[in-house]
Amino acid sequence: MGTALVTTNKSIADEYVRRYQQSTKNAIEGILNMGEAVYEIYTKFKIGEIPEDDLKYFCKSVNLDSKGSSFRKYKAIGRNANKFRLYMDKLPSSFSVLYEMATLDADDFERFVVRSAFSKEITLEHLKKMMNKSSVLAKNKLLNPPSLRSKPLALSRVINKINRFEISIVRDLPKSDFDRVVETLSEYRNKGWIRFEDPEITESLN
Repeated sequence: MGTALVTTNKSIADEYVRRYQQSTKNAIEGILNMGEAVYEIYTKFKIGEIPEDDLKYFCKSVNLDSKGSSFRKYKAIGRNANKFRLYMDKLPSSFSVLYEMATLDADDFERFVVRSAFSKEITLEHLKKMMNKSSVLAKNKLLNPPSLRSKPLALSRVINKINRFEISIVRDLPKSDFDRVVETLSEYRNKGWIRFEDPEITESLN
C-alpha cells in the first residue's frame, strides 16, 4: 500500500507541477527543433540545394563543427524528430538519451521506447543496461537454439509439411554477410525449393 499524499494547498502545488512538466516538454521540443535545423540544412547541402559555405556559416553561427560528434547527434535526433513527438509524454529531456534512442532501428525503438515502461528521468546508463540485457538474451537464443528433438530421418519425412517460417535478423549485419544470406536464399529459390519475397528497404540513412 502506498502512502497517500496530503497537500494543504493542492491548487498551488498542481500549478508548479504543471509548470515543471511543461518546461520538460519545452526542453525536449527545443532539442528536437535544434536537431531538425541541423538535419534539414545538412540534407539541403547533401542534395546540392545550398553550397558548403552556407553550411559552414550555419555551423559557425550556432557553434557547431559539421564533422563533430554534436553535429552528428543533432542530425540523428532531427531525422527522428517526428517519431519522437508521438511519445513526448514519456521521453526524457536528455540530449544523450534522445540521441541513443535515435540510433535504434524500428524494431528496437518499438521494444525499448514504445513498449518499455520507464520514467522521464531515465539515464543513458539505465537505457544501455536495458539494451544490453536484451542483447544477451538474443545472443543466448542464437548460440543455443531450441532443439527440434527429432532425428534427421524422421524430420525429412515431415519437412514438406513445413511451408512457412519467419527469419529475423537479431543484430546489425555487415553488408557482405547480409548479401551472403540473400544469395543463399536466392539459390534455393532458383532451385525451386523455397519461395520468398526480396528484402524491402524501409528506411534509408544518410
